[in-house]
Amino acid sequence: MAHSSAYSRTVPERSRSRDEHMWQSPQSQQRGRSYDQRPEVIPAPRLRKVLAIVDLQAVRPLMTKTHDDVMDATTCDVTPSLTKVEERALFTYNVLLNTHRLESFTVYNLLYCISQHIWYTWDHYLPPSSMDIRWQDETGDTFALRSELRLVDLLHDFRPHWLDGQECGLLFPTDIRPFRSHLQPYIMRMSCHEALPNRSMLP
Repeated sequence: MAHSSAYSRTVPERSRSRDEHMWQSPQSQQRGRSYDQRPEVIPAPRLRKVLAIVDLQAVRPLMTKTHDDVMDATTCDVTPSLTKVEERALFTYNVLLNTHRLESFTVYNLLYCISQHIWYTWDHYLPPSSMDIRWQDETGDTFALRSELRLVDLLHDFRPHWLDGQECGLLFPTDIRPFRSHLQPYIMRMSCHEALPNRSMLP
């Protein structure tokens, strides 16, 4: 059977993609353009990290009342081979709070961590509700902090400079040393005690 001669073969159209820049050499692409080879500057975080350091010495009377002298057994007076530095480390709780955790970290969270630390260190349990955290504002007044408060709110209220600098020390709370890097944490120094019947400003 004969085929119609009306059928003619057409030449496929040349791909236009070959005319586009993807087929050009890298040198021709970059010709006439200028690129900044410097790396992008990473912006400082909206919040600064916080290093919470809590002195546990004042918990000893509560522990003695509840669990005899288990804490006293880890002091240099009872254990002469223990150094003062080691004793201080035993009675200090510290935690570095990154910015994402600081947003929601409350005083109760800190008390819970301290309760766990006491349990792991001295093998005895003190409920978080049996203790409170005390802290000083810029004027030197000491507060027993309410459990529901967030640390970040306390810092904003009582240390408005905490994103920019650190106090030079307990003796000079109004002298602020500016941070040299956004990696430096703000140090929040507190103490832990037997809980007061009413958590309010101490006399």
